[in-house]
Amino acid sequence: MQQGYAAVLCVLAVLGLEAAAPGECELTRLLQDKLQYEMRLQYMKHYFPIDYTVWVQYEEVLRPSNITRLRNGTVSEGALRYLWFHVSSQAVLRIREVLPEKHPSWKYTQELCQLFDALGEEYDKYRQ
Repeated sequence: MQQGYAAVLCVLAVLGLEAAAPGECELTRLLQDKLQYEMRLQYMKHYFPIDYTVWVQYEEVLRPSNITRLRNGTVSEGALRYLWFHVSSQAVLRIREVLPEKHPSWKYTQELCQLFDALGEEYDKYRQ
């Protein structure tokens, strides 16, 4: 299955969940700012050729209907936040794998990766 960069980052922004811990809140707010529509449009649509795609497995795509189904089930909000973090960080890493360093979107994706790394460290603190 193929998904475009803009579609992957659109899912990231749509599924951004509210955080509970103070450090997590700040990092999530920064990610929300970085994933605003205008920034995604500028870096992930205007700088890429038309129909440029990345190969992903079916399981790597997180759909809003799946989130709704999980919310209506027995999955906690904390688990949903971690799921969003994991899927989103892996999507950004997948995008970075195919970008050359001189690409106009390289710095943007680098900043996203740093924010996701910091958020991952916050989650590691709470899991210990």
